[in-house]
Amino acid sequence: MTTAVPSLPALLRKRAADRPDAPAFTFVDYAVDPNGFSETLTWSQMLQRAVNLADELRQCGSPGDRAAILAPQGLQYIVAYYGAVEAGFAAVPLPVPILGAHDERVSAALQDCKPSVILTTSDTVDAIATYARADGGNAAPTILEVDSLDLDSPSEIGASTHAPDSIAHLQYTSGSTGQPTGAIITHRNLLTNFDQIADAFF
Repeated sequence: MTTAVPSLPALLRKRAADRPDAPAFTFVDYAVDPNGFSETLTWSQMLQRAVNLADELRQCGSPGDRAAILAPQGLQYIVAYYGAVEAGFAAVPLPVPILGAHDERVSAALQDCKPSVILTTSDTVDAIATYARADGGNAAPTILEVDSLDLDSPSEIGASTHAPDSIAHLQYTSGSTGQPTGAIITHRNLLTNFDQIADAFF
């Protein structure tokens, strides 16, 4: 059960302490290999990368800022999410914009959340750049390519100070029937949902 911890970063620390070398996330990429190319991050690797990315993010803004994630499916997306949450930013998970066309849903969500930083990967950064522009007096967001950063270097990992009711991420609607709308998801919301899933399936 996760109710013994107050936040997602605290839960990540607990998993890394209890099972440092156990697989945390595995992504199987069928675009690289039709038979599936598998990559795995352990709990300790996940925590180290999240902490290091959080240090990078703090140079781009302050806790409470939004960090939009526009990256392909894969481990880098997960690292981007955990890094944003670790930094105290509100993560804004979004899809990669439709290539060859202006993606109105992504554009509307970015205009609404006004991120201070956009997290992406080196193979999609060119497509993302057109969305990272100044808006209504707000400076253009910084773009960070998660896969181009050295996130495995050892660094000090302190205790988590995230409050249960602080924002973990903004979840945007599809925008299929109107402008995308962001719903606030707190750490308490996430941990409660994790417990509900565990109760239902295990």
